[in-house]
Amino acid sequence: MKYFKKVVILLIALLLVPNISKSQSVEDVFESNEVVWFGLDFSNAKMVGPEGFRDPDEVVRRFFRSWNSLVPNESNKYDIKKFFRKENVEYDLSVVTKRNSDVDPDELVIESFETHEISKETIQSIISEYETEKSGLGLVFIIETFNKTEDIGTMYVTFFDIDTKKVLLSKKMSGESGGFGLRNYWARSYYNVMMDCEDEYLKWKEEYISKE
Repeated sequence: MKYFKKVVILLIALLLVPNISKSQSVEDVFESNEVVWFGLDFSNAKMVGPEGFRDPDEVVRRFFRSWNSLVPNESNKYDIKKFFRKENVEYDLSVVTKRNSDVDPDELVIESFETHEISKETIQSIISEYETEKSGLGLVFIIETFNKTEDIGTMYVTFFDIDTKKVLLSKKMSGESGGFGLRNYWARSYYNVMMDCEDEYLKWKEEYISKE
């Protein structure tokens, strides 16, 4: 009898596993009511224009954290729920905090005549390195450039399956910067991107769902 109970328990456990480990798909980007916000990933970013970033060490040491902390600390403004139509948002900045702290300040700033682009392959490679205990649908902004010569921040709005580390959707977007102080000046750029996403989100849904 005890053996029979053990077999039944084992079978039930096996039946539950597929539901627990269900991989995400592009539909989940739009149909899931939950998302984990991983923050702003500067691991492959460049700051364009030395006149706008006179102290790269401070940018890495202080401002990477400061720019990231604004989203959860001022969630009424940086409203992930509203912009991406989610009911629940979790915040996990631990991954990008570690990655951003490893950025070499000596390699961070480039001249205005230099170019820097992040490929789709690089985006997948970045996500493949994420280590977290979270699961489900993830969202991160992979920063490409903060460009002082053009007053624009460019980044990839990237949704991914946390469990499989597969990129589900990644869109390159840019937002104008502005405001007083280095923190607020560049925070405006990703805030503007977030606001644009509110409209673009429906276009993405129509584009991707119609392909299925």
